[in-house]
Amino acid sequence: MTETMTPESRTAVEATQATGPVTLINCFVVPEDRDEAFQALWTEASTYFRARPGYVSLRLHRAVTPGAAYRWVNVARWESQADYLAAHATDEFRRLVTQAAWQEFPNVPTLYEVVAADG
Repeated sequence: MTETMTPESRTAVEATQATGPVTLINCFVVPEDRDEAFQALWTEASTYFRARPGYVSLRLHRAVTPGAAYRWVNVARWESQADYLAAHATDEFRRLVTQAAWQEFPNVPTLYEVVAADG
């Protein structure tokens, strides 16, 4: 049985209110032979986010460790949790993430705030 992905399952849900910048770390399960298809979907979604208010930066990482459970990890920085949530509450976002092609790439989105840093 294939689980239906909803916009909510593709978005880190609000838990507590962050008071400053936030970072989304979104881990994806991507079969080794599906990298190209995943990157095409990710590129389309990232183009949308880059144009949203509060967007700061993003980095897409691919695992170099063989057998990694999450071969692709997206790290996106936002000026605030409110900006992040607003970008994920639009009809355009819903259209992007409910495309059937995303079904094969389960993800685990989690929102973080920095509590300690060096460098």
